[in-house]
Amino acid sequence: MRPATLLIAQTLGSLSVNALPKSVEERGLIGVNITIPDALTLSELYGAPANDFSCKSERNPVVMLHGLSANRNVDLNMLQYELNRRGYCTFSQTYGSWPLVPWIGGLRTMSDSAKDIADFVKEVKDKTGASKVDIVGHSEGGVQSIYVPMTQPGVSEIVEHIVALGPAIHGAKYYGFTDLWYIGGNITRALAKVVQDALGCPACDDMMTGGAVYKDFLNNTGHIAQPGNKITIIMSKSDTLVAPDVSEVNEAGVNNVFVQDTCPNDTVGHAGLMWDKSVWRLIVNALEENSDAVFACDQGIPI
Repeated sequence: MRPATLLIAQTLGSLSVNALPKSVEERGLIGVNITIPDALTLSELYGAPANDFSCKSERNPVVMLHGLSANRNVDLNMLQYELNRRGYCTFSQTYGSWPLVPWIGGLRTMSDSAKDIADFVKEVKDKTGASKVDIVGHSEGGVQSIYVPMTQPGVSEIVEHIVALGPAIHGAKYYGFTDLWYIGGNITRALAKVVQDALGCPACDDMMTGGAVYKDFLNNTGHIAQPGNKITIIMSKSDTLVAPDVSEVNEAGVNNVFVQDTCPNDTVGHAGLMWDKSVWRLIVNALEENSDAVFACDQGIPI
């Protein structure tokens, strides 16, 4: 099993008992070890660079936003090291985690996380002295990379490049489960929300079809991309979790790109977008506004 595949399996395997932020006593979790597993911390894929606000670069500082149930040490962290090697100053934080399990991020209400992310983007700009900041986000982080400038005051004007990997802009499907919930109408949809809240993931509901963030994007159709923001949305035709039509934003200032446009044989899946060199090439192209073949085509993991 490839290291990346193993890390995903280990992470997902830990979520079933660890992602419960409330009513812990009622759920019989007293005595359960909810500290971060050694299988993660000992992995070669674990760990992110420190946030060095004294870092200097000719390019905009880049804020990296992880995906749902991940954290700064396991999602986009390898890309962060690579961007550092290329002369970029990069910054990241774990957002949206519950105090009980701080190493599982992206679970809390996305509007709350958006405020935290906005504050972090402003902090990066202020402490580095940069005039503009770039944002790269994966999955939920990709959604937030576009959502935060759209909804949070004082952010869009300080952001230049936004690169979103597989963002569920138009309603996450979660392998079709939300479609099943709609069979019973609003009653079953409300029940699904209760279940998700009990499991500690209001962000899941926010992103699904009909959720709060979905509605915010729907209500801002035609104005999702903010003036001055250069947005690149990177998608894979092999993504079975977030279909391309869920990610695309057809507005001025947005460039919708498929991995297979440049690397037709790469069948990378949704999670694999974070590690795939074919994707990294497109990210660097977006940040530097060129089409250089900075990496050879990769064969990303299909998960």
